[in-house]
Amino acid sequence: LKPFWLKPFWLKGIFPHHSSNRLASRSLTPAVMGQSECKGLSTSDATTDTVKVNVGGTLLADAAGAAQTSPKHPAAEEQLRCQKEEVKEKQLRQECEEEERRRQEAEEQQRLERKRAEEQLRLEHQRAAEANVREEQRLREEAELAECEAAERVAAEEATRRAEDERKHAAEEQARKEAQEKVDVFLKAKGFKTMSMPRTSCFTASYPLHVAVQENNAGLVSALLLSGADKKVKNSTGKTPLEAAEKLNKKGSHAAVMAALG
Repeated sequence: LKPFWLKPFWLKGIFPHHSSNRLASRSLTPAVMGQSECKGLSTSDATTDTVKVNVGGTLLADAAGAAQTSPKHPAAEEQLRCQKEEVKEKQLRQECEEEERRRQEAEEQQRLERKRAEEQLRLEHQRAAEANVREEQRLREEAELAECEAAERVAAEEATRRAEDERKHAAEEQARKEAQEKVDVFLKAKGFKTMSMPRTSCFTASYPLHVAVQENNAGLVSALLLSGADKKVKNSTGKTPLEAAEKLNKKGSHAAVMAALG
């Protein structure tokens, strides 16, 4: 069977020529769907003429002999045009709905992407802020640790210095004590009352420091100076202990005494 619009003829006598309005064209529907014969058909034969509608609403005719001589009917053309328009409207509606669905899906996808991007940016900012806080905390802890270490180092140095000073002071005190004991023995042995009072004999006067120089005793000279003897005092000849040592020095014999008198 060929579609009737591809044939240069129309089925004869199927549609009455006086039915040109839409109501007459709609009356074809029951017969088309195979339910019953359309009222008003005068020349159709149920055994030779058949009218079918496919799923898309296409009219098919199967009338071999009668269709070749049947003229086109305006009502059938109107029916066909309406059906084509309905099909086109349906397809257009479906296309619009599909386009709208795709548009909504694209918008939803863009919204989700924007949301993911915003969340990613928020997380990056949060991680950066946390990293800054951790870095500040680390720098603060390092500064505090360095400050504590510096304070401990200063305290240790101060403690070391104090210990060294105490050790030196104790050593000096011990040396002065030993020197004083040595000086006391010397003064008593040589007849001196004190280190600052000279000993007179035969119109001569000498001090304990001059006597220690004459004896070339560098240790005693150091003990006398440590005990407070005055190295600038002069004897009856007007010489200081250092001058007396220089006079007595022969080939470095009194070099140690001279060094002690400094």
